[in-house]
Amino acid sequence: MKKRIVSLLMALVMAVSLLPVSAFAAEVDVPAAQDVPAVEQQNDENTTPDTPDPAEEPKQQDAEPDTGTDTRTFTLTSNYPDATSFKVSARGSSEVVTNKTWELSQSSLSGYGEMVYAGQLTDDTALRYEIVSWELSAGGKKFSAATANSDKIFSEFSEIFTPKGVSSKKETMCKSQTKLTTSNFRLWLATNADITLTAILKEKKVYTPIVASANTSYGTIDNTNGLKLLTTSESKSVWKVTATPKDEWYELSYIADEMGNKFASRDGKTAEITVTEADQKFTAYFAATVAPMYDETPADSVTVNVTISNDGMPLMGADGTILANLDVTVPYFDLDDYGLSNFYRYGTEFGWGSYNNDELIERPTALHAYIYLIERYYMGLPADQCGKGMSNPLAYSKATTVQYMDGAVAYKSGVKKALTVTGSPTSLYMSNFWGHDENLMYFRNHEYPLMAKGWGSTCDYILLSDGDRLDVALFSDWSFYNRGGFNKFSQDAYYIATGETVTTSTFKAATSAGLDGESPALEAIKDLKVAVYDTNWTKLADVTGDGTYTYTFDKAGTYYLMGLDANAAKNDACYAPAITKVTVVGSTEPGKDADGNYLIGSAEELLWFQDYVAKNPNTAVNAALTANVSLASVGSRWSGINGFTGTFDGRGHTITMDGAPLFTTLGNESSKTATVVSNLTITGKVQNDKAGYTGGLANSVTGRTCIRNIVMKANVTGTSGCVGGLVGVLRLSGPEISVENCKNYGTVHGAVLNAGNPLSVGGIVGSTFSNGCSAVITIQGCENHGAVTANSGQAGGIAGAPDDNAIITDCLNTGNVSGITVGGIAGDTHYQTQRIERCYNAGTITGSTVGGIVGTNRGATIDSCYNRGAVVVKGDEEYRYGGGIMGEQTSSNIYNSNGIYADPVTNCYNVGTVSCDKMTDKTYLGAATGTFFRDFNDKPASDFSVYIGGFEVYALEGTCDKITANAGAYSVVVSANKMAFKTAAELKSDAMLTTLGDAFKKDAGNVNNGYPVLVWQVSEACTDHTPGAAVRENEVPATCTKDGSHDEVIYCTVCKAEISRKTITDKATGHKAQAAVKENVKDATCTVAGSHDEVVYCSVCQTEISRTTVTDKALGHDWDSATGKCKRCETACDHKWTNGKCDTCGYACQHVGGDAVKEKEVPATCTKDGSHDEVVYCTICKSEVSRTNVVDKATGHKEQPAVKENVKAPTCTVDGSHDEVVYCSVCKEEVSRTNVVDKATGHKWDDGVVTTQPTTGKEGVKTFTCTVCKETKTETIDKLGEDQKDQSAANEAINLINGIGTVTRGSKASIDAARKAYDDLTDAQKELVPADVLKTLTDAETAYANLPRSSGSSGSAYTGGHTFTTDLEPGSITGVFVDGKKLDSRYYTVSGSDVTLTADYLKTLRSGKHTVKIENATKVATGSFTLSGSGAVQSSRTGDPGVAIYAAMGAVSFLGSAAWLRKRKET
Repeated sequence: MKKRIVSLLMALVMAVSLLPVSAFAAEVDVPAAQDVPAVEQQNDENTTPDTPDPAEEPKQQDAEPDTGTDTRTFTLTSNYPDATSFKVSARGSSEVVTNKTWELSQSSLSGYGEMVYAGQLTDDTALRYEIVSWELSAGGKKFSAATANSDKIFSEFSEIFTPKGVSSKKETMCKSQTKLTTSNFRLWLATNADITLTAILKEKKVYTPIVASANTSYGTIDNTNGLKLLTTSESKSVWKVTATPKDEWYELSYIADEMGNKFASRDGKTAEITVTEADQKFTAYFAATVAPMYDETPADSVTVNVTISNDGMPLMGADGTILANLDVTVPYFDLDDYGLSNFYRYGTEFGWGSYNNDELIERPTALHAYIYLIERYYMGLPADQCGKGMSNPLAYSKATTVQYMDGAVAYKSGVKKALTVTGSPTSLYMSNFWGHDENLMYFRNHEYPLMAKGWGSTCDYILLSDGDRLDVALFSDWSFYNRGGFNKFSQDAYYIATGETVTTSTFKAATSAGLDGESPALEAIKDLKVAVYDTNWTKLADVTGDGTYTYTFDKAGTYYLMGLDANAAKNDACYAPAITKVTVVGSTEPGKDADGNYLIGSAEELLWFQDYVAKNPNTAVNAALTANVSLASVGSRWSGINGFTGTFDGRGHTITMDGAPLFTTLGNESSKTATVVSNLTITGKVQNDKAGYTGGLANSVTGRTCIRNIVMKANVTGTSGCVGGLVGVLRLSGPEISVENCKNYGTVHGAVLNAGNPLSVGGIVGSTFSNGCSAVITIQGCENHGAVTANSGQAGGIAGAPDDNAIITDCLNTGNVSGITVGGIAGDTHYQTQRIERCYNAGTITGSTVGGIVGTNRGATIDSCYNRGAVVVKGDEEYRYGGGIMGEQTSSNIYNSNGIYADPVTNCYNVGTVSCDKMTDKTYLGAATGTFFRDFNDKPASDFSVYIGGFEVYALEGTCDKITANAGAYSVVVSANKMAFKTAAELKSDAMLTTLGDAFKKDAGNVNNGYPVLVWQVSEACTDHTPGAAVRENEVPATCTKDGSHDEVIYCTVCKAEISRKTITDKATGHKAQAAVKENVKDATCTVAGSHDEVVYCSVCQTEISRTTVTDKALGHDWDSATGKCKRCETACDHKWTNGKCDTCGYACQHVGGDAVKEKEVPATCTKDGSHDEVVYCTICKSEVSRTNVVDKATGHKEQPAVKENVKAPTCTVDGSHDEVVYCSVCKEEVSRTNVVDKATGHKWDDGVVTTQPTTGKEGVKTFTCTVCKETKTETIDKLGEDQKDQSAANEAINLINGIGTVTRGSKASIDAARKAYDDLTDAQKELVPADVLKTLTDAETAYANLPRSSGSSGSAYTGGHTFTTDLEPGSITGVFVDGKKLDSRYYTVSGSDVTLTADYLKTLRSGKHTVKIENATKVATGSFTLSGSGAVQSSRTGDPGVAIYAAMGAVSFLGSAAWLRKRKET
C-alpha cells in the first residue's frame, strides 16, 4: 500500500513539473475589445529558468542570460489565425505570412536575439478585417491595448527588451523602434524570451452583390471570379465588377441597381458599384463599341451610286444607259407589292445586329434598289412605273440579250428570270439576278456588308443612305468567290481645276470578311487596265502606271477613270471594275480695281484666287468681294486659301462654305504689313475629319493679323486639336494678333476621334499659343450665340483654352456650352492667361469642371465679370467642380517653398444657379467657385499655404448652398476676402455698383433684370422714349414654300430700351424661276438619239421647279464621199452599193477582187463536156470585176465494183454461169459485162444407209445420197458367211419389212410376206431384228388396217410450178429461201423481179404452210404459201426420199416486210 501511495505522489510531482511556469503567473487585466472574439491564453513553452516566481511582482532581472538556449522566437498571429495575413519586413527583406514563428539568431550583444520586425495587414485582409487591439506575450506576461506606445510596452517588458548587457543607447533604440498601432506594428527584438504578438481583429461588415447581365448575348458577369471587394464599412461596400463582353464589338456601359442608380464603366470592362444591403441585385448593361452601320430612320428615297458589271465590265441598260458610276434615286415602296413582305427590314439595338423589335423601317434597302434597277434598266420600264408594283420581276423571263457598255454581247438570259429570291430574312439569296444565275456579289461603299462580327448581311438588311455606293458584280467563273473581289481607286471622286493632274492608286478587296469580323482590308494592286472616259463613257485615252496612275485634265467637264480586270469581259474575270469620277472646274481670274485689289464676285474667281495664293504663299495680296459667293457646288476643289497675307475685305457680302474653311492658314509673322480680314459673313458648314485645327474662318492664324467684323453663321465641326467658330488656333510667336467685334451664331462641335488628343473648343477661338514671346493676343468685343460642344477636353463660349499671352475683354456668351472642362468665356486658362475682364455669360454651362466664366482658372486675373447662366455639373469623372465664376482655381506653375500664389479674382458677381446631376462625396459646388485647389505637384498639403491676391465674388442667395465648397487640404489665405452671398436687392443696389467699381453701371434699361451691367452694354433709362426706326429681329426667313416670320422691334434711340415688338408673318415668296439649264445630257450621236433634262431651278432656294426630258434626235451621219466615213463620228459607212458606188455616202469603190467563184455551171458528165463561168467579185462593194467561161471535160466513167447478174447456179453434174457486170458509179450506165462459167460442183455424198441387208445367199446393198441434188448410188455388201445363218435369216425378214414402203391398198401382200418372214424366225434370230425395224412392220399393219375403204382416185399429181412477183430491182435477186433453207438454183428460175419454184421441188414438200424469202444485196421480200391435199411426203422403207403429191396447191398466203410478194400464176 505504501508503495502505491509513493508511486502516486511521484507521478503527481512529475505531472506538475511538466506545466509551464506561466500557468502559475498572476492574472493580468486585459481590456476586452468590443465584438472581438475571445483569444486563447498563449503558453510560452520556452520560458527561461530565470523567470521570476509568478507570485512576485515583475522586476528587472539581474541574472546572466540563459546560456542553455541559443535562440529565441518571435511569433506573429491573430485571433483569426488561418484567415488573415500580414506583410512583414525584417532587415530589408519582406514576406507575406499567416500565423508564423521566426527563430531569432544569436547576436553579438551578450547572446540575445536582435532584429527589427515591422508589418501590417495585407490589403486583402485589411479589406475584410480591422485591427482593434494587440496582445503581446513574453516571459509569462501579457500586455493588451488598442494602441500602445513604446514607453508602455517597454515598461511592461523592460527586463525582456533590455536584457543585461544592453547599453543605454540600445535601450533608447528599443523604445523608439517598439510601436503598436491600429494599422501596423514595429518591434525591436533584443530579447531573452520568446515573444508572441497577437493582432485582435474585428471582421468588417461586407455587403455582397448579385450582378446579372441584361442581355447575355452581349456579355456576362461571373459572380464568383468577376467581383472584387475594394472597400467596406458599416453602411456600404464598394465592389469592382469585371464583365466579359461577348467580343470586341461590345463593352460594359454601366451597372444599375433596382433603384435606378447607375455606375458607369470607364474602360468598357469594369465598373465600381456601391452595395448597401446583402445580396443586393444589380443589372449590367452592355453597349456597342462599333458605331451604327445603317441609318434606321425613315426616308422616302435615297440617291445612291450604282455600278453593275459582268465579268469585270460594266453593263448597258435596256435604254442604253451605261450602268457605271450611275446616280440613281431609289424610292421606298412596300415589298409586299412584289410578294416579298417576308423580307421587311426591322429595327436593331445598335444600328446593326439581329432584329430586336417589330418596328418596320420605312427606308430603302439594297433589295429596293435591285428591284428598281431591274425594272428601270433590265425590263426597260419608265421611271414613273418603277417601284410601284406594276410589274413582276420575279416572273419576268423574257429572253434578253444583255450588253456590255460598248454594245458587245455580255450574255443571253435565255429563260432565266430577271430576279429570283429565296432564303429567309437577313439570309436572302438571289438565284437569278439580271437574267443571270446566282454567281454574283455586291459591296456597299467598297466594303463587304456586315450585319455583325463575322456575319455578312444580305440586300434585304442593308439600309441605304444618300451617297452610298453599290457595286454589283456578276461572274461566269464560280471560283471568283475564292480568288476575286472588288477594285477601287484611292478616292471615289476628284474635284480639280482645268490643267490640274489627278494622281490615284488602285486597290482591291476580297469577297469575304476578315477573320476579325471586319470588312476585308484593301490591298494595293498594279495590273489593271486603266483608261479615262468622258461624261458619255467614250474612251479618251489609256493611262499607264504601276499601281499609281496620273492624268492631266485640260478641259472643264465630267470625266471617269476606270480600271478593268486584265481579263475583263472574259469568262475567267474575277474582279469588279474600279471607277472614280473626276469633276474638272474651270476658274476665272478676277479683275482688279485702281488700287490693285482683286474684285471677286463668283465661285470661279474665288477658286482662281485660292490657286493664286497657293502658288504665291505669304506674298501680300489684297482682295475684296463684290457679290455673295457660294462654294457649295465645287466640292473638294475648295481646300481653303493657304498662306494668305494681305487684306481681304468682305464688304458686307456672304460666302457659303461646304467643307474646308475660307483660309487654312492666315498671316505671316515676318511680314512687315498686317494681315486684315474684315466685314464678312460666312454661312453653310465647315467640317474637318482629319487631324489638325479647325476654324470656320481659318484653321490657324499667326503673325501680325487682325480679324474684325466677321459674322459666322456656318456650323463648324472638327475631330481633333483646336476647334473654333472663327479660328481653330491663334498661334503667336511675334507681333500681336487681335480678333475684334466678331460674332458667332453657328454651332461649334468638337468630336474627338483619338482619346489621346483632347480638344479645345471655343465659340470664337479654339485655343491660343504664345510660344514664349512677349506680344499679346487680344480677343475684344466678340460675341458667341451658338452652341459649343466638346466630347473631350475644354470648351468655352469665347475660347476653349487661352494661354498666358491672351487677353479677353468686353466679350459675351449666350450660347450653351458643354464638355469636360467648361466655362462661359474660357474653358481652361492654360499657362496663366493674362486676364479676362468686363465679360459676361448668359448661356447654360455643362460639364465635369464648370464655371460661369472659366472652368479651370490656373491663375489668370479675372476682373469685372458676371454670370447669369445656369452652371450644371454633369459627367462620370471622379472629381467634379462647379462654380458661378470658376469651377476650380488652381495653379501648378507658381509656387515656392513658402506657398502658392494666385492672381486675384475681383469685382465679379454671379446670379446663375449652380447644380449637379448627382451629388457625390467628390462633387464640389460653390456659388463663387467649386474649389480653390486640388492636389499640387504630389507635395503634401501641409507643406503649402495658398495666397490669393484677392477673391471678390458676390453671389445671389439661393444660387448654391455654399459660396465655395472646398479649399482642399491647403491653408487658404485671402488678402481681401470678399466672398459673400447677397440678396437680389443688395446686388441691384447703388452700394454694390460702388463696390464693383467703374467697369459696371446701373441697368437703367433693365436688360439684365436690374442687376449691374458692364459699361459697354447698352442699358439706358429714358422717361420719354424716342422711337427709332423699326428693326427686324428673330428673323426666320420665308422660303419659297414656307412662311417665315420676324419681329419688328422699335427701340428708344436714347436709352435703347425696347418700346414695342410685333411678330409679322412673312409669306412664302414662291419660287423664282431662273433660266432653264440642261442636266443629264446624253449627247445625240449620228445614229442614237440623245436626251437632256431641261430643268428650271428657283434662283432663291435652288429647288427644282420643273424638269422636262427632251429627246434630241439622232444627228444622222455627215458622209464624206472621198473616204466613205462620217465627218462627225468617223464611223465607216455601212455601204449600200450600186454599180460600185455607195447609194448612202457616194463613195466610189476601189475594187479589191476576191477569190473567183463559179457561176452558170453545166456539169460535165461521164461522156459529155460541161462548162462554168469563173467570176471575180469585189470584196468591198460586191460588184462583178471579171467573168471567164471555162470548159469542163467529160469525166469518163467511174467504175464501181462488179456485180453478178443472170446467175445460173452450177449443179453437181452440170456447169452453171453468171454475168459479171461493171456499172458507172456516177451515171449508172453499164460499162462492161462478162459471162463467167461456174463449174459443176460434183456430188456431195452422205455416209450412206444399208438399203438391202446381206444374207448368206445374197449380197446386200448400201445406198448413198447426194446432199445437194439427192441423186443416189449404191455399193454391194458382201454375202454373209455360213456361220451367220441366224443373221442371214434375220436380214431377210428385215429386207421384207423395209420393202413395205408407203402403205396403200396394194401393200397387203408385202406386209403379209414381211410378217410371215419375221414370225418364221427363231427367237434368237428375232433378237437380231432391231426394234425400230419391228416397229415399222407393226406401224404398216396398223396403217393398212386404217386405210379408207372407198375406191375413188387417190389424187392427181402436181405438174406445174408457182411464181412469186417482188418489187426488188430486176436482175438483183441473189437468193431464195423456203422454210429458212436456201434453195439450189435448179429449184427455181428468175425472170426480172419474178421467182418461180419448180414443180419437182414442190413435190418434195409436205402439205401444209411454208415460208418463202427472196432477197437481193439490199432488200428482202418475205411471204408464205400452203400446200393442201390428202397426200403427204413420206419416206419409203428403203429410206429413199420418194415424193408422192396427191393434191395440188390449194392456197398461198403472203406477208410483206422489206418488199412485197404476190402470186403470179398457178398451174
